[in-house]
Amino acid sequence: MLNKRTLFLVPPVLLGLSANAFSWGSIGILGPSTHTRIAAKALKLVDTRVYPDMDTAAQLIKQGSTSEAGHEGIHNGGGRLKDWWTGGDGRSTLKGGVLPNYTQLRITDAYLNIGRMCHLTQDQAVPAHASRVPHSIVLHLPPDGVEKYTGKNHDFGAIPQVDNSRQPYEYYQELQNETRGHLGEWVNPRTQVPFWVQSEEGARLTDATLGAPGSYGGGADTFLDAAASNERIPGGLTASEIAARQLGMAAGYTKALVESASRELPPLVYGVSLYPNVATPGHKVEIAFTALENRTPHVRYEIGLRPAGGQRRALMSGELQLEEPRPAFNTGGDNQPAQPSPEENLFNRRVSLKWDGILDGKPLAEGTYTIDVQLMDDDGNMVPASVNTDGVTENNTSRDLVVVNTEPSSDLSLSFN
Repeated sequence: MLNKRTLFLVPPVLLGLSANAFSWGSIGILGPSTHTRIAAKALKLVDTRVYPDMDTAAQLIKQGSTSEAGHEGIHNGGGRLKDWWTGGDGRSTLKGGVLPNYTQLRITDAYLNIGRMCHLTQDQAVPAHASRVPHSIVLHLPPDGVEKYTGKNHDFGAIPQVDNSRQPYEYYQELQNETRGHLGEWVNPRTQVPFWVQSEEGARLTDATLGAPGSYGGGADTFLDAAASNERIPGGLTASEIAARQLGMAAGYTKALVESASRELPPLVYGVSLYPNVATPGHKVEIAFTALENRTPHVRYEIGLRPAGGQRRALMSGELQLEEPRPAFNTGGDNQPAQPSPEENLFNRRVSLKWDGILDGKPLAEGTYTIDVQLMDDDGNMVPASVNTDGVTENNTSRDLVVVNTEPSSDLSLSFN
């Protein structure tokens, strides 16, 4: 829904979109969209001492929250949030989802996609979305009354304290369930007919947005008329209070989602190197890497070694205090890369460790070994194994070490994997 009077500014291609194409006023032309306002309200309530990345990435979250890209289809009022988190369905609109972008060091795109998850979750506070009632901003379907009303009235009701221990993608269904639970009591005060009615199929499905469309009670959207009259539903709310309540619910569930996402993002390693990577038995080897973490400036590390076909053995372990994210001066302009470096967005530290090439009191025998770096953050997350098979080399956790009985040539000793 466009909460503006400038429909003529909409590109012609958008005039073919219908159903839930623009919900909560997702395009802001004369000011912040309703989705942006919800995200901003939620982020102001986040304790940035506990979730500092949600302060660093606040603009990305708000920007992503305006996106309609995640809807299952034009005529669908929802989307598959788990696929947004994992990148599971491969649609180009996902741009890789959250975790694939994050683990492949496209940090900006990861947080944009968290914002897109917020958008789809916020939609489920709109009764027309939670019951899949067709609505639009275009010629053949009118906009939804709640979305039109909240486009001009940004009064947030009480913001609930939502348990943030669930997975980020679970809040979509949680909020839809909460909204669906009130559809029967939200009735037109004059007719006692519900404003929104689920289809029989939608009422049976876990996610109502995948079922048959619902409808406006009595065949028409009477919400705006009820809001204008300010009549109270017997024993309940006025229409305007319903709208304010749902804005508050959207903000509360958005807050829980971003806090959960912050805790679930894993630590990463960047730029692992060995020097030399071809050595004689007992030769000292320098193991260098950058540790990255989104939420706290602290990780634990363990360096392991695995012979070809053998079991991994721990070489050394310890704890690291990381540095603050570096200011993101990168704007993607002339002579600047489109993707900021990971250190601009994440806690980071470049580490260089020396290992003497001794295991169990003996120099390593001749052969090929794999040295890997594993990290654990304060939330118990570890670097996922997928980083070594995703086609990106900068995020790999391991490098090969070749041990030879004779002193390697200078060319070999200076080579890096």
